[in-house]
Amino acid sequence: MWVAHGTSRIELRLRGRDSFVDFFYFASPSAHFLLRDLAVAYVSWSGVGVVDSAFCQADRSTDMKSILLCAVLVFAVRASGQTTHQPTTQNKLGVVIESWRYNAQQKAVILHLVNQSHKDVTAFNISIAEKYADGSTDHTDGTPNDIHDHQLMEDMLGAIINIPTGAVSHGSGTLSAGANKVEVRGVRQGVGGGIFATGTSWDYVVPEAKDIADVEAVVDVVAYADGSADLLDNDRAFRNLTAERKGRLLAMEKVNEVIKRALGDSMVSDPVTTALNELLPFAESLGAKTKNRSPEVAENNVARNLQGDIQNLQGMREKKSGIAQRESLVGYVEYNEKLIMLMKPHCELVPR
Repeated sequence: MWVAHGTSRIELRLRGRDSFVDFFYFASPSAHFLLRDLAVAYVSWSGVGVVDSAFCQADRSTDMKSILLCAVLVFAVRASGQTTHQPTTQNKLGVVIESWRYNAQQKAVILHLVNQSHKDVTAFNISIAEKYADGSTDHTDGTPNDIHDHQLMEDMLGAIINIPTGAVSHGSGTLSAGANKVEVRGVRQGVGGGIFATGTSWDYVVPEAKDIADVEAVVDVVAYADGSADLLDNDRAFRNLTAERKGRLLAMEKVNEVIKRALGDSMVSDPVTTALNELLPFAESLGAKTKNRSPEVAENNVARNLQGDIQNLQGMREKKSGIAQRESLVGYVEYNEKLIMLMKPHCELVPR
């Protein structure tokens, strides 16, 4: 293709997305054309051989709206260099995968999610099966990937329940159960203030170790801010979500119980150390008992969730002592009690 514009004379000839620029020249007679020239230069750099000269007028009467329109067009063309695909499987839940694309440079699949419900979303689960370009699979015997082998659980509840307390918690990890893998991605900032707001979209990035030829993906669990939930043929993911939340709740209740006992003992001069001396062996013993057990059971998630509180108390012990330490512990208990109260309704999700 080529583009040519009057006296400023911009010419561009491109062969295609993966090839080089054959010829490119521009001479801008004034700063007024600078953005226009840079836009065309961007096309040449990107290797995308599509641009409509009708939007890039070169005469001096061109106003800023036209120039901005030209720039928007160019950047839209750049983005289109990645082929967009429609999902082969679709649901009727509040969150849907409208399309997906593979970014070879980023080595990631980008799922374009849309919250088409009339509610804010606090969590969702994506079941995904990748087909690799080299023909391999995630199974040693070459069995094709199944859509339920790889699941992505995004829980944003922490961003909601911590808003009244002025803090935001983060959590992530991988829960393994047999051949299945559930990635708990935790709080994601910048999307509706930490939640997936109604009527919004989200380009959800899934890092990949290999190049992707095809993807089958579906959103099969959605939890809403009002405590309701949608479920589509994935009871296991739903149980994982509720058990993960309940595991955090049980951990906070255990921490508060231990701290209150240390604070209530008049013979204890260092309540933080006393609390840690009880929590550390408890968490270690519980972790050993529940290791590799199903994450669908809340009690099996408690030991992992205790680790954050243990680290917080260890930091408190290093920085504070005496009355200041005791006051910090009282505040910590009060903070946890607020979170417990706010979390409980979201730990008893009711599928519709």
